[in-house]
Amino acid sequence: MSENNSCPVGGLLTAFAVGALAGATIALLYAPRSGEETRKLIAAKGKELKGKAHDAIEDAKDFIDGKKAEIAAAVEAGKEAMREERAKHQKNA
Repeated sequence: MSENNSCPVGGLLTAFAVGALAGATIALLYAPRSGEETRKLIAAKGKELKGKAHDAIEDAKDFIDGKKAEIAAAVEAGKEAMREERAKHQKNA
């Protein structure tokens, strides 16, 4: 039996990013700072989150590429097994 180790990477990352952004924004808006300081801090945190999101997307792409390679190898192995079985049956026929 095959194991199901799949993870909804995209949905998980999106939920995390939205939650982190909302929490950070609310925390910054309630912090005792001037408007200008708060805007600068929000912009800095936004850039930081953008970088983290970019890294997470790259990780997800690498994960997907790895799974694609595994699937391609499995399909090729299946094709090879089918060719071998056909060859056996043709020799016996």
